[in-house]
Amino acid sequence: MEQCREAIISIVSDKSFILNRECVKENHLYHVVLSAVLEPLSKFSERSQTEDKNIATNLIKIGVLYDTVYNRLHTGQWNTVEPAERELFTIITYVRIIYTLWISASNADSIKDSIYLADLGLMLGYPIETPCNSGTNDLLTETASTLSNYLSEIVKQEPPRKRLRMNTKIENVRPIESHLNNIPVLQCPSVDFFGQQCYDLKQPAVLKGIIDGWPAMERWHDPNYLLNVAGERTVPIELGSQYSNDDWSQKLMKFRDFVEQNLCSETTSSSSEQRAAYLAQHDLFDQIPALRADIAVPDYIGRTDARPRIKAWLGPKGTVSPLHTDPCHNLLCQVFGAKIIILARPEDTEKLYPHDHFILSNTSQVDARQVDYERFPLAREVSFHRLTLHRGEVLYIPPKWWHYVESLSPSFSVSFWFE
Repeated sequence: MEQCREAIISIVSDKSFILNRECVKENHLYHVVLSAVLEPLSKFSERSQTEDKNIATNLIKIGVLYDTVYNRLHTGQWNTVEPAERELFTIITYVRIIYTLWISASNADSIKDSIYLADLGLMLGYPIETPCNSGTNDLLTETASTLSNYLSEIVKQEPPRKRLRMNTKIENVRPIESHLNNIPVLQCPSVDFFGQQCYDLKQPAVLKGIIDGWPAMERWHDPNYLLNVAGERTVPIELGSQYSNDDWSQKLMKFRDFVEQNLCSETTSSSSEQRAAYLAQHDLFDQIPALRADIAVPDYIGRTDARPRIKAWLGPKGTVSPLHTDPCHNLLCQVFGAKIIILARPEDTEKLYPHDHFILSNTSQVDARQVDYERFPLAREVSFHRLTLHRGEVLYIPPKWWHYVESLSPSFSVSFWFE
């Protein structure tokens, strides 16, 4: 445990790096408390009753700060939260993790608790780059990765878990006669061809042969690999039929629990009362660099955008993203499983009855799988394009194109959003 704690402390070798952050300096109380709790970190060596008492007191102090900032992050609308508040939450989370590791009597439990804190900090906080030998690392990403590595060494000493299987068999789906498919299929097109015929013309296309070399293609269909890499991490899960419906909600889950309960045939509940669970549109690869190393940014994106936003979509059969539109270009990469995709042109926006509420203004009220033409008569004039995206295929979705997505089996997709 001491080695783990020292490794976390060493991520920020100079504690003035924290105290000199503007978000700390501008608040006198926070600066005073953080100065007090950071000062002993360079002196952790032999434990004594006096040290233990000081450590416990400092943990209480940092806990009060943590709760205060956490509550402020949850007051009002998220988009109005200042970056300084989120950055402060990141810093306090890091310090709280160090004290959690010091005070706990159980190595495995304290590391698991600390990983949870790090993940919550990654979701609610703000990235802070810290200097390292290779350049810079994100503070909490590096903290979580270090904790996970130490936990994996502990887990190796435990009895092995039962190996799990994922059922990715795709059932036959009856074609929808009213849907067309004139989306071109391109076999590993050149960057120039893609740019001229797809990107510039905003023409959707299915691209084949461009992600075959990803390590993810050989690894991610095995749930045991995913759980070994990310089992103890905490992720946001969507619950309900789709985000535009009243039964939709979100919760935080351990990645292991989500996979075992929703994706593995031996453990998935067959209860009709179980709501669909979906890890959707999540920055999983910023959170877990080991999974980020299993994929690569397609060359087509580098033509216009050096830093695309990468999102993960992992869920069981039947997960749905309702007909909606996004403002940027999208390469949707199917790593395993298959999905039905239904597309409609931007010019048909008014015929697709977008929701009035500003939060759902990019989402149609029309169910693209079963259009209610009596309720939405203008949808009769829309030419829907239907396709099935299989393992190893990539769909280019131009900006403003409407798209409906439904999983035909357990499925893992990666989206690259780019300008």
